[in-house]
Amino acid sequence: MRFTKTNGPKAVALSVASGLQALLLFGGCAAITPPPKGESIRQNLVYAQRPTGNLHLDLYLPAGPAPHPVVIWIHGGGWKYGDKAWMLFMRKLTGQGFAVASVQYRLDGTAKYPAQNQDCLEAFRWITANAAAQGLDARNVFLAGASAGGHLAALVALEEGGSRVRAAAVMYPATDLTAFGNNDSHRGYLPPLLGGTVNEKYHLAESGSPVNHIHHDSPPFLIFHGARDKLVPVAQSQELQKRLHAAGVECRLIVLPNEKHNFKLTAAQLQTVGRFFSSHLRK
Repeated sequence: MRFTKTNGPKAVALSVASGLQALLLFGGCAAITPPPKGESIRQNLVYAQRPTGNLHLDLYLPAGPAPHPVVIWIHGGGWKYGDKAWMLFMRKLTGQGFAVASVQYRLDGTAKYPAQNQDCLEAFRWITANAAAQGLDARNVFLAGASAGGHLAALVALEEGGSRVRAAAVMYPATDLTAFGNNDSHRGYLPPLLGGTVNEKYHLAESGSPVNHIHHDSPPFLIFHGARDKLVPVAQSQELQKRLHAAGVECRLIVLPNEKHNFKLTAAQLQTVGRFFSSHLRK
């Protein structure tokens, strides 16, 4: 967020309001609602150590006997903003019997790409390695995320493959970092992430694009995207679906005609995610 000089209480109020608006736009703070009945929470579990500090995840466990299938959730915020407590759009999957692990990763002000992908990969591997101790089922691990988190969730799912990831559900993800049409610009979200313009870092942008990691063993995908999204055009999700289908991989794209970017899932849509994940549980 950028702060500017203000004069007087009215200007300060406007500045604060603008700051809150920016936070909501980029982070999508999760609504403060009562947790599902029986849910328990383990906060700030250290999954990796970095020179800039430890990386943590929060684990939300459903009621009922362990081990639980687990959804690894990756927050959005343009790779620039956000935290593991933000954008917890799938937190209530605990009400459908899934554990949810919400992951912290380094933002682009701390480290450039591929640091974000490396962090999320390490979180995935920590969860699978420590599943028994945490009451999780390492045979049933799912990926999910929104916006920048959708991009990272898709990358991890595709890089790990269908033998380790049961399925992925992503919301308005960036899937081809080279296809936004402003590849020489120093403005926007990608140059701070990549450490230069897309054309200057073209090979890095290619390797960071989920569409370039699809293979016949990719896990099934469920994608939500708004038809009116101008930040991440729906063509990004359509291209991911097209390439998954070409590889013979299941992919369902749900395009919501009236939605823009950063929408939350309705209760019915969350049920759709739960049913999709349940249909891919390894018994």
